Amino acid sequence: MIKLIIGVIVVLALIGGAIQFKSDEQNWSFIINKAALISSVQSGVVKIYDFSRDLITEENQSDGINIIGGSE
Repeated sequence: MIKLIIGVIVVLALIGGAIQFKSDEQNWSFIINKAALISSVQSGVVKIYDFSRDLITEENQSDGINIIGGSE
């Protein structure tokens, strides 16, 4: 479970542009922008939460639909 959470955080950070890779002739380095990391992870978590909430709400609404047959 911890690996999944860390994986999600890393993916959200990469998508949000919080992690940059810089290299020159002798060195490689990763630059992590903490403000962008926090912002991208928070916005990603909010979007995932909203999506799952909407998905659950839609499933509950479809259960409550009653179809009444009859002739008009």
